[in-house]
Amino acid sequence: MQSEILGNLKEEFDKDFQIGILSLMYKDLRFLAYASDNLSPKYFSDSDMGWMFNALRTHFKNARSVITKRSLIDRIKIGINDGKIDKSRVKFFQELYNFMREDDLTDAGYIESRVVIFVKKNLMKEAFIKAQASYQKGEYIDIPKIFIEASQRSDIQFKTGQTYPDVEKYDERISRRSVKRRIVPTGILELDSFLRGGGLGEKELGVVLAPTNRGKSMFLKQISEFNMMKGLKGIIFTLEMSEDRYLDRFDMSVASMTSVETQERPDAVKKRLVELMNDQAVGNVHIKEYPTKSVTVGNLRTYTDNLKRTGFFPDFIVVDYADLLKSEQNFSEERHNQSYIYKMLRGWAVDEQLPIWTASQANRASLSKSQVTVADISEDFGKAMIADVIIGLCQNKKEKEQQEMRLFLAKNRDGTSGTEVTISTNFAHGKFYDAL
Repeated sequence: MQSEILGNLKEEFDKDFQIGILSLMYKDLRFLAYASDNLSPKYFSDSDMGWMFNALRTHFKNARSVITKRSLIDRIKIGINDGKIDKSRVKFFQELYNFMREDDLTDAGYIESRVVIFVKKNLMKEAFIKAQASYQKGEYIDIPKIFIEASQRSDIQFKTGQTYPDVEKYDERISRRSVKRRIVPTGILELDSFLRGGGLGEKELGVVLAPTNRGKSMFLKQISEFNMMKGLKGIIFTLEMSEDRYLDRFDMSVASMTSVETQERPDAVKKRLVELMNDQAVGNVHIKEYPTKSVTVGNLRTYTDNLKRTGFFPDFIVVDYADLLKSEQNFSEERHNQSYIYKMLRGWAVDEQLPIWTASQANRASLSKSQVTVADISEDFGKAMIADVIIGLCQNKKEKEQQEMRLFLAKNRDGTSGTEVTISTNFAHGKFYDAL
């Protein structure tokens, strides 16, 4: 079945184009690595070109370099002695090698892009076959992950890193500093002043740390609402509260009403919603509810991808909260499952170049402490190593009565940490403010 589904180069490209692929493999180490991982000798239209591909690939796998003329001649001699190459084909290999070496490859970019499309198509077909097998086995949770990995494998090989020192690339690096980063602030100005760029940046994972009933969900809502008012779009995945309850909290905050008041004055709330919808400077927040421990990070990614197809492209993601996600790997110890979930979340942030905010439950001992730190993280301390920013919500009995709270910057990968910021709270309206 698989051989019937998967395509090959001779159906996709003519012989001259296939030679161009071999030339690019010979000239471009990056493309050689990609082709070696994703193409096969059987894809080529004749056995001689398939042999040349295999020679390039095998040499790269063994020596991590492009094959030399000396090495190619030696491989041809070995092939002749082993009966795998007919002596009459030596002239063809000589001509093919000379062409590969002299090809100016003015169409290298086009060849590269066409091969990537070909590879992506085949990988997705392979993923379909694997997904069918998982479905038949009842392993439904693995199906989204299969397609995500296939898509990532087809693209990521071309995202090369950077070398240091490199004077020629230095100016490019400096120019990138002037490019506006996607920043998602907390809305607490004093706290944001300590964060690089004034908030959580793209490719970063931020964690709100607090014991139960301290206000983790409210703080995540605060972040979402503040950025919505700044014109950004976000997705909130809630695994604890219902969608309606989350929306009710937004009603309370944007209308500056208590929960009881929003029920008694629905027309006033509706009027405020109309104002927001008519304000082009205001963004949107999409809220999706899942039962606790029912979905993985992969499931959230799939939902987000489907939402993009409707035209909703998020500027940030909020997961309320990560401890309630299900791990895609079934480790015997829960702490390893938790660490894996946080790694997947941060990987998602990097892949999509988005800031992701989430929360984590602090242990019971933190309830009686005046300051919540990374040492109070429940289950797995490894979460602290993965996160870029960690904010502890600290509040004693007196502060609660006075509607105050201290935000402890427990971790700040690119800046000052160990700093406390005092804020004012209004849980009746679901709001946090800079201290008055």
